Amino acid sequence: MKETGMNETRIVKLDSTAPHLWPAARWRDFFPNAENFILHHSADAQLEAGIRRWTPGRTTHETATDLLCYVLRGGALFRSRGGETIDAAPGTLIHFKQGWSGSCEARDELHASYMTCPGGPAERTPVLNKVLTATPLKDWGEIPTMIEGHSRTAGILLSREENGRAESGLWTCTPGTWRCVVTADEFCHFLAGTCTYTHDSGEQIEIQPDTLAFFPQGWSGRCEVRQTLRKVYLIR
Repeated sequence: MKETGMNETRIVKLDSTAPHLWPAARWRDFFPNAENFILHHSADAQLEAGIRRWTPGRTTHETATDLLCYVLRGGALFRSRGGETIDAAPGTLIHFKQGWSGSCEARDELHASYMTCPGGPAERTPVLNKVLTATPLKDWGEIPTMIEGHSRTAGILLSREENGRAESGLWTCTPGTWRCVVTADEFCHFLAGTCTYTHDSGEQIEIQPDTLAFFPQGWSGRCEVRQTLRKVYLIR
């Protein structure tokens, strides 16, 4: 897969220690004929991350596992068989819980970044609208592994199973440099801010707004946040 420099228009790197794509909204520049884009697919087939596309019209929408979607473009109404209606628009974060079944009525072509993983059922679908400006954020404290500075985190917890699986939400982090060890597979769609993740191998991953990334369990290195980050996430 061709990779372009950060001083050019876009970058995709699927063989990275943390597969990533920037900018996510222009994924079809790389894959013009693809129905969907897969950033990562686990060997056990329980986890998949990437970008999904729905064409205009009504289609069946069902998920056997949890599915987190962040809408990039387009609009649609998701209707569950139980009568729940979800109005999806750019900036909407939807956590479809295990067993969700219904339809998608796309008004126009709908694109959403996503990750699937084992989770559990729920009576209502967790939804967060206008993610870029969503408030209030709960203070989650300072990063405990600081190297330089005082990075502080805050966010909104959208959904989490009692055993800690399938945690999703919105996360922010102020500038600073800290040690990063990923303890569970994590999907990230960075919406604001800039930083550099440096793997222990020396690989550098540059993050800027609209970067889609998947950090596998066991990834370790350091993170230098230059401008406050805002991302949506799902942790397996």
